[in-house]
Amino acid sequence: MSRKVNMIKLPTNHPHKDGRTCSKCKVFKPASEYSLSYDKRSFGGVSMRSDCKVCMEFRKYKAFIKRTYDFTFEDYEELLEKQGGKCAICESKMGTARTSRLFIDHCHETNKVRGLLCPWCNHGLGQFKDSPKLLRKAIEYLTSDTE
Repeated sequence: MSRKVNMIKLPTNHPHKDGRTCSKCKVFKPASEYSLSYDKRSFGGVSMRSDCKVCMEFRKYKAFIKRTYDFTFEDYEELLEKQGGKCAICESKMGTARTSRLFIDHCHETNKVRGLLCPWCNHGLGQFKDSPKLLRKAIEYLTSDTE
């Protein structure tokens, strides 16, 4: 079953139809880089956010880590620098883009941040329920002679 997506279109005479400068990053970007919404008080009944989608997502991410871990983005950057920009376990380097950012690993009992992990190491720990006992058993299994 296909889902219909209601695409809001800017009126052809909208003042920002060609784009605008983002209020956060100060870069001129095409209109497609901004979220639109219906607003009868706006020009042509359509309003365009003043911050681009990238800046809006970044703002949401910063609010999420503060709310979830009581961890600021400055704390994240400090920990990233302390870890040399690498995963705390496998030491793979990751970027800072939304899709390649290191995960914030935390204790599920205390919510205390332990470090930054790549997606694979983060999910791996989760698969072992963050249990040192299970991880030790997995190491024993991997290092045992199977022949």
